[in-house]
Amino acid sequence: MLRQIPGNDGDVSAETVYPLNTELANKHGNVVLVGDYLYGDSDDQGIPFCAELMTGNVVWKERGPGRRSASMTAADGHLYIRWQSGALALVKATPEGYQQAGSFQIPGSGDRPSWSHPVIVGGKLYLREGDSILCYKVAKD
Repeated sequence: MLRQIPGNDGDVSAETVYPLNTELANKHGNVVLVGDYLYGDSDDQGIPFCAELMTGNVVWKERGPGRRSASMTAADGHLYIRWQSGALALVKATPEGYQQAGSFQIPGSGDRPSWSHPVIVGGKLYLREGDSILCYKVAKD
């Protein structure tokens, strides 16, 4: 992260606030912020990580049930992690380590790479797999 510093006569210089951290590289998954921690995939490796927001220090990295690139969303203190191989896992969003509460193989997945991102709206989890949209109720009654 760089900070712009205005100078004289409209000049602008840049100061490094946080240096480049290749451990937090992310290809086409995404990174989510829950509290003071970032959660994401390790540069298309399918190995989710948790890192401190303010320092970038990696707290944990753990392989889950899927393979290759992973994307995720967060809701109600949990991460919904979807791998390119079609696996989806429910993981507690905590710096205390990778704590998987459950997982399943998304119906229709596995033959081709799955790169769509999971979305949660109105207590429902939406997953796209090929030409299908799957919807799962994830909110408690």
